[in-house]
Amino acid sequence: MSILTTQKLADELFLRPIVISMNSLALSCLMSYVMSANGTLDWRPITICVTSDILAMGADHLKDKKEEVSSDRDNTNDPHITSWFVYARTFLIASAVLLALALSQCPISTLLTTAAFVAPALLWTTPISFKKFGLISKRLLGRFDKDKHQPSTSAPTLIIKRIPGMKAIFNGIIRGCGIYAVVLSVLSGSGNLTNTLPSPWSVVQLIVWSTVNRSCHAIMTDVRDFEDDLKAGVPTIPVLLGSVLKTKVILTACHMLVMSAFIENPYIMGSCLFAAALVWMLGKHSPKRAFLFSSHSQSLFIIWYLLTRHIN
Repeated sequence: MSILTTQKLADELFLRPIVISMNSLALSCLMSYVMSANGTLDWRPITICVTSDILAMGADHLKDKKEEVSSDRDNTNDPHITSWFVYARTFLIASAVLLALALSQCPISTLLTTAAFVAPALLWTTPISFKKFGLISKRLLGRFDKDKHQPSTSAPTLIIKRIPGMKAIFNGIIRGCGIYAVVLSVLSGSGNLTNTLPSPWSVVQLIVWSTVNRSCHAIMTDVRDFEDDLKAGVPTIPVLLGSVLKTKVILTACHMLVMSAFIENPYIMGSCLFAAALVWMLGKHSPKRAFLFSSHSQSLFIIWYLLTRHIN
């Protein structure tokens, strides 16, 4: 087990959530700009997407690090270590306040849309017991009294993170479809939704490109953790394929298919080429921070597009 330091805590509890959420910032800015009728940025969907990302990822990392610290008595008695958890909780509370503020300025449909995409992320590592659902259903059906004398049996629990492929699917849907749905609900609620997106963009491009890119990035982080996941028996895509090389070939094919489908869009084409290059540049022996570049294979080209629009 690696030694837990304040630098590692700062990296996991602050740096990574902030850096990863910057992709949501770039993507929500792009969608807000091209989907608005007057070509402006709406702060509400941008704030919702960024703070939701920070809350989901920050809460997950906070839970993991608390379990790691509690397993070592020396860490629990270290004031420098424990103080970082106070800072992290404060950071998450501030993000929640900003999220609540943005949602308060939006229609109820935005609240429901945000909840639909954020709830699975918050329940990512939470054990879901089918026994509790069984007891609730029995109470609703009035069968609880009849069955209370029957011997209890252990019910299986479900952890979404442990379902093969769910990490990639959830990341793609939440950060691709989720951001689009939030922006759509805010702009349509304020009457500022355009009927036609500016060239070279389309709704299909935004959703497919974002979903595939985010899913592929999630699999790339599994490539990074391949050896640890293989030893622990975690059913990630690379572990199920039994090869990092096979995983990289599939990821490259996914990026090339998206590029071929939207070859008329130079920003998507550049992003896909950059993402495919990173697939082969990064590996299981690359430092964790290097994989942050993979999370921003879209961001650089979104910035390029927004800058060209501003200059013109």
